Amino acid sequence: MAKKKNSNPDEIDITTFQWVQAGSLAKMGKPGCGGCHPGGGGLEYDRDGNRYDLHLMKNPGLRRSLDGDYHKSHWDKSGVVEADCFICHLEDYNFKLRNKQLKLWNYKWASIAASGIGVVKGTVAKVVKENGKTKKVLTGVVPGITYNRRLFNQDGKLSVDLSWPPPSKNCTFCHGYSDRKKRGFSWNDPKNHDIHNIKGLECAHCHPSIDDMHNFAKGDENVSTVRDDLDNKGMMTCKKCHEEGIFGAPRPLHLKVRPNHLEKISCETCHIPVIHANGGSFFDVTSGEMINYGRLKNEANLTTLEELKKAPFMPIPTMNSWIPMQGRNHKTHQIEPVNPFPRGLMYSNLDADGIYYPLFMREIKKAYSKVKGRITKQPYKKGPFKGKPKLYKKDEIKLYLKALSRALAGTQRFKKINPHMHSFGTLYHIDGKGNLIEEKDHTWAGEGEAFNINHNVSPAKRALGAKGCTDCHSMDGMVFRRYVMTGLWGADGTPEFIRNGYLIECTPFAFWVNSFYQKIITPYVSIGILLIVFFLMVHYTGQGPKGADFILEPATIERFNSPERITHWVRMITFIILAFTGAIFFYNSVSLLRTMFDSQLEAIRWHWVVGLIFTAASVVALKLWAKDAKFTEYDSEWLEKKGGYFGGREVHVPAGRLNAGQKIAFWINAGLSGIMALTGIMLIFKSSLPLGLSCFVSTFHGLMAIVFLAIIIGHAYLGTMANPGTWRAMVDGRVGENWAKKHHSEWYKEITGEEKEPPGPPEGG
Repeated sequence: MAKKKNSNPDEIDITTFQWVQAGSLAKMGKPGCGGCHPGGGGLEYDRDGNRYDLHLMKNPGLRRSLDGDYHKSHWDKSGVVEADCFICHLEDYNFKLRNKQLKLWNYKWASIAASGIGVVKGTVAKVVKENGKTKKVLTGVVPGITYNRRLFNQDGKLSVDLSWPPPSKNCTFCHGYSDRKKRGFSWNDPKNHDIHNIKGLECAHCHPSIDDMHNFAKGDENVSTVRDDLDNKGMMTCKKCHEEGIFGAPRPLHLKVRPNHLEKISCETCHIPVIHANGGSFFDVTSGEMINYGRLKNEANLTTLEELKKAPFMPIPTMNSWIPMQGRNHKTHQIEPVNPFPRGLMYSNLDADGIYYPLFMREIKKAYSKVKGRITKQPYKKGPFKGKPKLYKKDEIKLYLKALSRALAGTQRFKKINPHMHSFGTLYHIDGKGNLIEEKDHTWAGEGEAFNINHNVSPAKRALGAKGCTDCHSMDGMVFRRYVMTGLWGADGTPEFIRNGYLIECTPFAFWVNSFYQKIITPYVSIGILLIVFFLMVHYTGQGPKGADFILEPATIERFNSPERITHWVRMITFIILAFTGAIFFYNSVSLLRTMFDSQLEAIRWHWVVGLIFTAASVVALKLWAKDAKFTEYDSEWLEKKGGYFGGREVHVPAGRLNAGQKIAFWINAGLSGIMALTGIMLIFKSSLPLGLSCFVSTFHGLMAIVFLAIIIGHAYLGTMANPGTWRAMVDGRVGENWAKKHHSEWYKEITGEEKEPPGPPEGG
C-alpha cells in the first residue's frame, strides 16, 4: 500500500484506489482485496477521514498529486465501497459479480449487483490493449440500475430475507481460499471433513458477535496482528464447549491421556492429525508475480528424506493429504498444530538509512525480464509451476542481483542501490568488489512464520493418542520425527528439511531416549517384573531358606539400633508410596489416578513431597551405614561362593555386619537414590527446563526407577523368605546368636570377642 505522503512517483506502489480491485483471481472465481472487505472504513474514507468521492470532487487536483489515497484515482466516477451487510447475511450473495463490478471501477454499484437487488448496466472503466499491454480507461458512462421489484414492498421499502447466523458458505468464500493457503482449511468438504461441520455447526456458532459494533469472536493467530485486542474474546473454545456441554458437546474423560498433557498440548494437536486439503508451504516472487507452492504430493504418507526430496509440489487449491507440524504458541507456550510458512524468496534494497525496503512487484518483474532465459526453470511439464524460475544456484543468484541493480538504476525511491535476496533465513548480496556475499538473515524477512491450524477436527477415534502414547512417543511417531521443510531450494535444488522436534525444542538424542523408553521399555516392564518374581520363586523352591534359620532361640544380640530401624522404615514406606504414584504416571493410569487423588497435580505433589522425605532418609542412611559398607578382604570369599545362595544351603561364607552382597546393594541403592533425587528435583522445576532436557531427565528418571524397583524386589526377597529371621532385625532390632554366627560370622566375632562355637539349640527346639 502506498504511503499517504510521497516525495516522488517511484515511492508509490498500489494506491488505495487500486487496492480495492487488486488481487482478484478471476479464473478461480476468488475475490481480491475489495471483494472480501465488506466496505466502509478504508474503502470509503481516506486516512484523514474524508469520503473519497466527495473530497476528490471538491479537490480534483489530488488526482495529480502524490497522495497515496488519490494518486491517479477516479473516486469521483467510481464512487466508494460502502459497508455491505449482504456480503455476510444474504444466502445467495454473488461474490463473482461483486468482483466483476470492482474490476471495472463500479465501486458504488458492486453491492447492488452482487445482492441481486438490481441489474447494473454500464461500467465506469473498460479494458483496452495498447502496445501489447492491457490497461483500463474511463468509458464516460454513468452506470444505471434496473431494480428487482420483487424485492420491494409497495411503499418502496426493501424486503430481503437476511440470514442469521451468517451462512458458512459466505464466510468461506473469502476465508476458504486464503485459509487454504495458510493452513489447508476447507468447509463442507467430504474429503477434508470437520466433526463440528458434520454435526451442523456454522462458523458463527464458534465466532459469535461479541458487541454492537459488529466485532465478532476471533482466535489468536501466531502470524496476524490484526485486532489483537480481540484475541480470544467471546470465542467458543474446545475447552469451554466440551467442559460445559455447549451445543450438546460431549464431555470427554480422556482416560488414556495424561492430565498434564491437556495443559501443555492444545486440543487441536491431537484432534487434527492430518489435513486433506492442500495448504501452502512457500511463496516465491522471483518472476515478479506471487507463486504459491503447496505441500508435497501425498506428503502424509512420505516418511523418508529421499521420498520427500523427490515428491513434486502440489498447486493450491487441490486435494492433498499432509500432516500438520507442531509448534509452540507465542503466548501460552502450548504445543499446537501449525503450518510452517517461511517468507520464501523475497527481495529488498538496503538503503542509505540502514533499512531493508521490500521491492515492488514491478521492480522485480523488470529485473526478471532481463535474465529470464538464464535462470533455471522448474522441471514441471504442466500445471501452474511450469516454466517458473528455480533460483538456487550461486552464479544465477549473483546474475539476478545484478539485474535488480540495473532495474533500480535511476529510481528516485532510494538514495543507495543495494539489492538483497532473502532466501529462507539466508541473505545474499553483492559487495563492492562484485563478490556474492552469503550470511544469516537477521532482518524482518528472515523470521519464520507458522500459521495456526484450528479447523478440520477429526473424531476422537482418529486422534493422535487413540492408540496409546506411541502414536507420538515412538521412533515411527509423527510428532517428533516428522520432517519439516525449512527451505524451498537447497544447494542441490531440492527442498531442505529438519525434524519437527526442533520446532518444539526437543533434541534428537532426548527424543531417541524417550522413544526407546516408550516403544521398548514401557510395554515390557510388567513382564520383566513378573519374571523377576518368578525366578525368585524358582530359587526359593530349589534352594529354600538358608540352614539354621529355623532354629528357635532367644534374640540376645542387638543388630540395628532405633535410629537405623526408623530410617529403614521411613525409606521403605516412602519407597512404596513413590512406587505406587510412579506406577500411575508410568502406565498412564488416569482412572486409578482419579480414584486415588483429586487431580494429577495432587498426585504429583504427593510424589514430590514423599520423594523429598525419601531423599532425606537416604542421606541419613548413608551416614549410618557407610562405615559398615566398606569392603574387606573376606568379602572376596563371599563373592566367590556367591553368598551361599547357590550350590547348597550349608555353604559357610564369612561376612561382617553387612555381607558383600548387602554392601553392593547398599552402594547401588545409594547411587540410585542420588540419581532419583537429582532428577526428581529437576523435574519439580521441569517447566523451566528446555524441552529436550526435560524430556531426557524424565525418561532417565523413569528408567532408573525401573532398575531401582527390580533391586528392591530382590532385596525384599533376601530379607524375608530367603533368610528367615532377617526381617525380625528390622522390627525389634535383635537377632539370635546362631543366626548371627551363621550369617555374619566376622561381625559376631567382633561384637563377642569369641572364636568358639555358640551354644546349640535348646532341647526340643
